[in-house]
Amino acid sequence: MNPDTTRWLLGPPATRAAEERLFCFPHAGGGASAFASWRPHLPDSVELFPVQLPGRENRVGDPLPATLEELTVQAARALLPLLEPPYVLFGHSFGGLLAYSLTRHLHEHGHPLPRTLLISGARPPHLAADTAYHALPHDELLDFLRATNGVPELLLQHEEFVHRMLTGLRADLRLAAEYRPAPAAPLPCDLRVFAATEDPVVPPAALEGWRAYAGGEFSIHRQPGDHHTVYEPSGGLFDAIVQSGLTRP
Repeated sequence: MNPDTTRWLLGPPATRAAEERLFCFPHAGGGASAFASWRPHLPDSVELFPVQLPGRENRVGDPLPATLEELTVQAARALLPLLEPPYVLFGHSFGGLLAYSLTRHLHEHGHPLPRTLLISGARPPHLAADTAYHALPHDELLDFLRATNGVPELLLQHEEFVHRMLTGLRADLRLAAEYRPAPAAPLPCDLRVFAATEDPVVPPAALEGWRAYAGGEFSIHRQPGDHHTVYEPSGGLFDAIVQSGLTRP
């Protein structure tokens, strides 16, 4: 594995023999460690690859891209050596948009596509959010974080951590807000959408918009929870992802 590819992954991949690879993209401002608790709970047939984006955790010093399209190109260049079928892409919130953008990029350039594209807690690209979250004043953005249970309250008491976190969060939220790709044909792969019923970020009605992007099978699965419930391996959303997105028929 070349150094650039390794830099985009959190820790070494699983060493067990796997039949399928699962690449996971985190929420806005989030790091690949958000998926650390998933590994022990995945089927033995699945090899987990949490993707570490620039500007966070061990890549905090790496420059942030100017657009989501630029981030997509960087991710494709780094991860392409590992994107061998059968594989699955999963993205939560901002990561969902990135997973879609990457799949679209791979399709346009003739690369093998994921068997399934899994998207959680994300609006389809053609629907703008009701609020320009990246432009919120400091205190209002912190209130937004608290409302989504995105960061433990104890960490929000540390000024330096909050400043660094909000810088990355605003950057990701801006990329998501400005991402408006030109219309394209539906992707020739299955698309599964997952949503928490108490998610204050993405209205349930918005999720149906993803149907237009699916050229294969399409489904929406809803479970109780908030915006970040999907990271809890004991929750219903995680179980639904494993059962409908990873388990072979």
